[in-house]
Amino acid sequence: MANSRKSQFPDPVTVVESILRRAVSSGERLVLGLSGGLDSVVLLHVLKRISPAMGSSLSCLHVNHKISPNASIWAKFCSDLCERWQVPLEIVEVDISPHLSSGIEAAARIARYAAFEKVAAEHIVLAQHQDDQAETLLLQLFRGAGLKGVSAMGETTRLKGRAVLRPLLGISRQALEAYAQQNRLEWISDESNLDQRFDRNFVRHSLFPLIGERFPAFRETLARSSHHFAEAALLLDELAAIDAAGAIIGKTLKASRLQELSKERAKNLLRHYLAENDVRMPSGRRLDEMLKQLSAARQDAAISIAHDGFEIKCYRGLICIVEPFSSCSGLCRVWHGESRMPVPELGGELVFEEGKGGLDPSRLVEPVTVRVREGGERFRPAQNRPEKSLKSLFQEYGIPPWQRSRLPLLYCGKRLVWVPGMGLDPQYRAQKGWIPRWEPISS
Repeated sequence: MANSRKSQFPDPVTVVESILRRAVSSGERLVLGLSGGLDSVVLLHVLKRISPAMGSSLSCLHVNHKISPNASIWAKFCSDLCERWQVPLEIVEVDISPHLSSGIEAAARIARYAAFEKVAAEHIVLAQHQDDQAETLLLQLFRGAGLKGVSAMGETTRLKGRAVLRPLLGISRQALEAYAQQNRLEWISDESNLDQRFDRNFVRHSLFPLIGERFPAFRETLARSSHHFAEAALLLDELAAIDAAGAIIGKTLKASRLQELSKERAKNLLRHYLAENDVRMPSGRRLDEMLKQLSAARQDAAISIAHDGFEIKCYRGLICIVEPFSSCSGLCRVWHGESRMPVPELGGELVFEEGKGGLDPSRLVEPVTVRVREGGERFRPAQNRPEKSLKSLFQEYGIPPWQRSRLPLLYCGKRLVWVPGMGLDPQYRAQKGWIPRWEPISS
């Protein structure tokens, strides 16, 4: 009887080892997200068996979301388990409160992945399985998600330069339970998993049993559908990359490209641009409104759309995603001759290098300070140019309005002698002197 039961499920060891040998090189580090539940305990047991032969080091990360009153008990369980199995463990406590507007489940996921981003390893291993895949597909369909939303979770994805592996996606929860029982494993149960006020629990405990009575193989068929959606989404990504050629330059997108494309292709390109800049996807209605504003923008229009903590702006036909910025009015930092001068308030640092046509040291008899625009400044960018208001020069040089208050301005006494992107006041140049350069932390 035991043998027949064992044979009806795929062997997790064989499945996981096959996937890892394709994705992991000898000597690379694996960090398992260990919750203490059935799926992660089974995966830890499997990884402990196969990682030595693969030449990989194995450790675990337990994220304490501090939601349940039993959270400390779960952390203790994981600690005891890893000590017993001689696997290094790191326990990280996270604060989900900044993300609660998205719901408890989403807030916990955001905080958890933020913790994963900081691990010192080439591979993060997660224990999502076939049932998780099916639950996600149904929930996304109920929410009216697009192709990416209903696409399958990938066995291998990327997270901030690290590979994320999900080697259990082809294995059902029932198969994991069978493996755990055969190997006499112990695990913990999160009491919130029974609370059907949460959508995922309702799908798991109420819908799945009903669907399974009529369609016993629904998990496998839903997984196939997810893979079909993923293939279609990949084709849309490839189409977006074609449409983006010559239209996305650095962090900007030409609004004219959106105007040239059909509405469907323009929306696809806009989604691609937002994803490339790590901006959360807006709803379908919100995306339609964004596209309407951005594609109808005149060359001289200045558009600003708030979304996901960013501002999507359009200036002179170029779309740009801008992070929030606090005013630095009144900033005044003295330069003492150092080669690098961090200005964290403006998100970068000034670099000074010796070179031809640089700032004349003999003219710097008054304190040299770094300030920001306050209004009314005047500057002369070249010997053959008249002095003009800085506002006019910003317009002439095409510097977007949102960048103008973020640029460091170099003064000698009360005279403005250098502006990034414009150069030095000619009266302060020398055959050999200091050449300033502004380096933003993020370009």
